[in-house]
Amino acid sequence: MLDTQRHSTVFVDDVDAEIEQLISRGPNRVADAARYHFAAGGSRVRAQLGLDAAAGLDLSRQACMACALAPELLHNASLIHDDLQDGDRMRRGRPAVWSKYGKDIAILTGDFLISMAYATIAQHPKPAVALRVMHDTITMTISGQINDLGATQPPPEEYENVAASKSGPLLALPVRLALAAADMPGQNIATRVGRALSVTYQILDDICDQDADLKHGATNICLALEASGQSRASAKIIACALAQTSLEAARLDANSLSQSAGAAFLSLADQLETKLKDVSDAT
Repeated sequence: MLDTQRHSTVFVDDVDAEIEQLISRGPNRVADAARYHFAAGGSRVRAQLGLDAAAGLDLSRQACMACALAPELLHNASLIHDDLQDGDRMRRGRPAVWSKYGKDIAILTGDFLISMAYATIAQHPKPAVALRVMHDTITMTISGQINDLGATQPPPEEYENVAASKSGPLLALPVRLALAAADMPGQNIATRVGRALSVTYQILDDICDQDADLKHGATNICLALEASGQSRASAKIIACALAQTSLEAARLDANSLSQSAGAAFLSLADQLETKLKDVSDAT
């Protein structure tokens, strides 16, 4: 795992503090809703990816913050909008933003976080390049969301693309921004790694959320496999194997990234593999 304490003076707590500062400048009701959303927690995976990748490339503190803040804000904006589109009333164990504050405030809160994300790119060493990378990421994420909304239970052979296209771009963004700041190649490679890791992420969620997804008719690889004739036990085994294959593909590409940028991805892959082993071993 990359030692960000040694390589960078920026920590996830610093990112959270900056997010709070940005939120405090927003309209009261929207600021309250945004603060409520972030207070529910979250792993800050994208922020940590940005910090690790930027540290590995010896970027400045400001660049580290830009690479961490923008992806984390866009991710959380997507969660708020996604809950509204899917009609999910709960997020992280409590009412989702739209359920607590209403649909209009939820839309505006997501929009506010997207605008905040663009504001943070002013700190990026190459803002023009970073803006294009962000737009490319958002475009791919929207395309993935369209695919997800249009495929309640896609066939197993289509599942991987649906899972990868929805969350992969935002997983790749922190490293893509770091590469752009360092003027290093690897944008397409980072995009592939993000897609591969997102498949593992989604499969882990699907295995844990199978009963809830069945109740709500949500996309789920295990349910898709069962619908194709697999038993519940076999569906889990096949899903875990697909997740492992995606991890191996992610590692292969991450190792080919320039300098230390790939180390951030490799650290996340290690964490996901540990979770996958736990899930696979569970009865």
